[in-house]
Amino acid sequence: SVVNNGEVPCEMSVGSDVQEYRITSGEDLIWSSKDCQTDPVSATTELEPGTAVSTAPFAWNRTRSVAGGDCEAERESVTAGGASYHLDVILDGIESSESKQFILN
Repeated sequence: SVVNNGEVPCEMSVGSDVQEYRITSGEDLIWSSKDCQTDPVSATTELEPGTAVSTAPFAWNRTRSVAGGDCEAERESVTAGGASYHLDVILDGIESSESKQFILN
């Protein structure tokens, strides 16, 4: 979610062309939405003060992404069985204030 903490409405670029979702385990970058991204879309929205705007959830196939690699090739599955990962979001150069931890079973 993105929230305008100001007192007046503002416009912000929020398209997939400026969004990046990163999944990490410790210092290890496991997956990035920018790897193998196709047809990014630009979009702008007006943010009203104090009102959160959210994006739709996305599916992650539990594999490592490959920056600049063969996106059609089979990719390495990540560890599950209670393994801990973190999700961070970057929107137009602004990083999320905290990562969201999740467990894969």
